[in-house]
Amino acid sequence: MQVIKRDETSTVRRTRRLMRPRGFIIVACCIVLGATTAMAQESVGTVTTSVTTRRDLNGRDTVREKVVTHRGQTKDKERVVVETYAPWFYADRLELNRRIRRVTTVTLDGSQTVEETEERNPASPSEPLRVVQRSVTTVRRSGTASYVREWQVFELDVSGRLVLVRKQSEATSP
Repeated sequence: MQVIKRDETSTVRRTRRLMRPRGFIIVACCIVLGATTAMAQESVGTVTTSVTTRRDLNGRDTVREKVVTHRGQTKDKERVVVETYAPWFYADRLELNRRIRRVTTVTLDGSQTVEETEERNPASPSEPLRVVQRSVTTVRRSGTASYVREWQVFELDVSGRLVLVRKQSEATSP
């Protein structure tokens, strides 16, 4: 298995177009405005790729699955997108098979995590991905050192609507 980790940051690539005799001021303003926006959001983003291979009957390594994880974080939010690619019809080409989006928001008294799972319809593989499940987890403070965790899971019904299928609540105390 091969894991490649890479950090991505935004850069200004239009400097050559903007560089004129008096264009230095425009470039400096763009860089300052971009830097202050990035510092205000405190954004951190990483992309991690892992590839799972196996040997076929001829002894060649073939890709069985490729998982790409995008992570982004600001001051009060964390976003994670996990994309799974697998051979669908042709063994030499990978297609997006599943996507999981997770957004965790920090609130004053706890946090809330919303996770959506998108998958292909096995009966109609040419259709785009569709949301098949959504879960919402809320953690909030209920006292000085105790918390309440509420978990709800929504899944597709026969009409194609997301309906509540599970609900769980638990309290923790010291």
